[in-house]
Amino acid sequence: QTIAATGVSGSALNRATPILARLARLFREHDMTLAEINPLAELTDGSFVALDAHMEMENEAVGRQRKLLRGELGIAEDDTRETYEPSEFERNVAAIDAADHRGVIQGKDHGFSGNLGLVIGAGGGSLTLTDAVINQGGQPANYSEIGGNPSVAKACGLAREVLEKDGVEKIAVMMSIVSNTRVDIVARGVIKACLELGKDPGETIAIFRIPGAWEDEGFKILERYGVEYCDRSVSMWEAAGRAVAKIQGAPA
Repeated sequence: QTIAATGVSGSALNRATPILARLARLFREHDMTLAEINPLAELTDGSFVALDAHMEMENEAVGRQRKLLRGELGIAEDDTRETYEPSEFERNVAAIDAADHRGVIQGKDHGFSGNLGLVIGAGGGSLTLTDAVINQGGQPANYSEIGGNPSVAKACGLAREVLEKDGVEKIAVMMSIVSNTRVDIVARGVIKACLELGKDPGETIAIFRIPGAWEDEGFKILERYGVEYCDRSVSMWEAAGRAVAKIQGAPA
């Protein structure tokens, strides 16, 4: 039903279902925290192929999954699969995520040095939002992922780390429509981060675009602090454009 709701139906649904079932089984059997195929493409002959995939495993599972990691994949004991040494920002975000089991946050700033911090989520939606900022002339300070119903503390922690990056003037808080993440929780978290750092949420948050569960409560909180927000009638592209326009008009 979930797959069909995306518009895949009929014989295409029958062909896609085994792929996603195997992905789910891989996630469960190999202690994954993330197992994502993005994008999954349909070829002209009707078959499906995974063009890219991203997998992350629980640190505590390395011992249990040694046969897979060492034997089948040939990954050495000290190989993290990272192509560079994680930055202080990335290490701090990872530590915040590990300290609280509720929800998931990730942060990357390798290759980013802009003035617009991103607190974004929704899997492939994060890539879409980052590209939308760049393609409309913005300069992201980081890439991030937030989701899975994080706590206020976890949302606050990610936002704080983004805001404390050198050169960050404003943040854009954006996701697609959420169901398992509460809008009001994320709103409380990012506002709390602003206040703890002595920043005005209304001036610091360029745009808040997270529609979905508990959005009415979340929007009331945002209104109280003068934060510009938008609902699902505003596309992610348009929301990213608003954030770019706002920061380009801000004093350096």
